[in-house]
Amino acid sequence: MSRIFCDMTTILAHARKHATVTGIQRVVLRVVGHLVAIHGPGAVRGIAWHPKLRRVVEIDLSFIGPDYRFETHRNDFLRDMALPDDADGQSRAPLRRLGARIERLRLRTSATGEGLSTPSLQPDDRILVMAPNFRNEPYIAYLAARKTAGNRVFQMIHDVIPLLKPWLAKPGHDIEFRKFLDRTPDYVSDFLCVSNQTEADLRLVMPAAGRDIPTHVVPEAHEFMGDAEDEAPIAHAIRVLAEHPFVLCVGTIEVRKNTLALCKVWAQLRQDIGIGLPRLVLAGQRGWLTEDVFDLLRATGNLGGYVAVAERPSDAELAFLYRNCRFTVFPSLYEGWGLPIGESLWFGKLCIASKTSSMPEVGGDLADYVDPYDLEDMRRVIGRAVGDRDHIQDRELAISAASLRTWTDAAEDIYQVLS
Repeated sequence: MSRIFCDMTTILAHARKHATVTGIQRVVLRVVGHLVAIHGPGAVRGIAWHPKLRRVVEIDLSFIGPDYRFETHRNDFLRDMALPDDADGQSRAPLRRLGARIERLRLRTSATGEGLSTPSLQPDDRILVMAPNFRNEPYIAYLAARKTAGNRVFQMIHDVIPLLKPWLAKPGHDIEFRKFLDRTPDYVSDFLCVSNQTEADLRLVMPAAGRDIPTHVVPEAHEFMGDAEDEAPIAHAIRVLAEHPFVLCVGTIEVRKNTLALCKVWAQLRQDIGIGLPRLVLAGQRGWLTEDVFDLLRATGNLGGYVAVAERPSDAELAFLYRNCRFTVFPSLYEGWGLPIGESLWFGKLCIASKTSSMPEVGGDLADYVDPYDLEDMRRVIGRAVGDRDHIQDRELAISAASLRTWTDAAEDIYQVLS
């Protein structure tokens, strides 16, 4: 029976420098964990370009399950994958910084890599690549050779925003992304797209997609994994946010997420509603082009205390914020899917999201929608949610009765396509 080899390159690269996972890395761990749980580590293996060993390795994925907590197990992961801890800026305190250096030295000396071996792929095995590989010619050449040897290689596409809307991506990322897509015919057998919108966008920027290379839509999930029910530690700074009513916005704080426009709308709502306005909590790491956002917050004292920032929250802390918020907002300018919309619904909370791109696919008729380019529309819809408790209750009742998509559903859909 053929096996599935899940590409873990992005996880190895990310784990070296980050203590939490977001976005694509979160999706990779969820899908892999469920595939292993359902089909077993014998049928679902790992494969990766190892950044320190500079070769392709096979990984025993038996340690990953559907409830795998990256934050809790990161040190073990680094040791088992024979990776150094290169995370910077974790603490400014000298003693804690020294302790972090000692821990990194311990990991380097204790790293075994016993779970790594030379790949054992057979021609009928499938390879699932869930993140783009940029500037990694040796690994791309390896995948191309495996395709020639008979392996089908499935490349997941989360979005093509750098090509479709380059002004929403980091400078130069459009060039890198074009190079990535131009190389895919050499090694990709099929594309997996996370939404109908992403499939349409991919076919628009790459005519070979859907013509020479088949495309399949495998939607992501609403389910949030990483709950706070297991008494995971919640930082005091996060807990105190729940002492007053708040509205939650989850996602990297960057230009594409439309954070500046949301803060401007909150300033307007402050004038409209006054002391009855809930606080806006921005939960996520700082991205690029955020100077205007933080300049505004500094100049206004976080809008007089009506905006708070929770940087790099853990999964458990995110779950705590979702559970305790009044509702959520997600006025992103463009998405390939929109994880925070589904996660909000998973916790039974109304999400006010953008009506652009894939986001209506995630929220369906359970969410409220705004034009992210129209501040007056955002002001009206969010203002109604703040002032109309009956509307919120009606929405929450509909959400509680809805059938939401789990990561088991997503993993099984992917497995069926690969099989």
